[in-house]
Amino acid sequence: MDRLRLMETFCRVVERGSFSAVAREEMTTQSAISKQMQALEAQLGATLLVRSTRSHSLTEAGQLYYARCRQVLDALEDARIEVQRAEHDIAGMLRVAAPAAFGRQHIVPRLHGFYARYPKVKIDLLLDDSFVDLVAAGVDVAFRVGELKDSQLVARRIGTAHRAALASPAYLARHGEPQHPSDLAGHQCVVYTGLAAPNEWTFLDESGIPLTVKVNGCFQSNSSEAMRQAVCEGLGIGYSTLWLYGADIRSGRVKPVLTRFRLPPLPLNVVFQPARRPSLKVNHFVDYFAEAFAQDPDIADMLESDAGMPEQTRRFGRPK
Repeated sequence: MDRLRLMETFCRVVERGSFSAVAREEMTTQSAISKQMQALEAQLGATLLVRSTRSHSLTEAGQLYYARCRQVLDALEDARIEVQRAEHDIAGMLRVAAPAAFGRQHIVPRLHGFYARYPKVKIDLLLDDSFVDLVAAGVDVAFRVGELKDSQLVARRIGTAHRAALASPAYLARHGEPQHPSDLAGHQCVVYTGLAAPNEWTFLDESGIPLTVKVNGCFQSNSSEAMRQAVCEGLGIGYSTLWLYGADIRSGRVKPVLTRFRLPPLPLNVVFQPARRPSLKVNHFVDYFAEAFAQDPDIADMLESDAGMPEQTRRFGRPK
């Protein structure tokens, strides 16, 4: 069989995690895929995969060969795209991952502008508040809010997301407004469980000294959108990125509290698979959104690089 075809199948087996997944995509049998891998190993004179009844793992030779194969296949894909680009034709499927609320509020509303430039690109948007495994999910590019835990990922930072403590006027009318982070011990706090230490909220005083307080409340969730709704409904005080509440702050549904204190900001990155160099299609997509975010006053103000107390915590506190 053609060696390039075997290389493509090998990479897909590694990235999909199983022979059966590749067989389903190819509409063939698992044994057919297994025979292709045996043929490739015979050509190379090396074992690439250690197989068990339910899974497989790469040998050291397999890891080296996968990295090289991925480079070759990506180079060929780039060559294909460059030819298309010469004819003004960026096309094909682009699989994108993002946190659910960020995708709904800040990616989907901007897609019409992206499609106006690149009408032949198809977007497959995967929304999940957890960090998706790019290789296992076959994701080309992902938006991530927060410090990157996987040092192997290739990342491009496109902003800094500021955070604030927020509550609805109805909640504050019932329970009063906290004046110091330590006051939160006497309040219902809406806890986002997607954080490493969800019940520990850190604030910075005017000197930049961190103050961490333990919080509790009657409601917690692993969904940032459920948390936002709970805060808007007056269930308690939230601790979140400002971009999640932009419209709510402007309309007066919620207001920032404890504004004398800063919350440590979070980086906003786009990340790529470690074995891949971003394709032209991915670069066009990322460039478009970086430009769109920078030009939109709403989100640009919430993605400032300034580490100081963001002015928008006061400006957005005044309903229009």
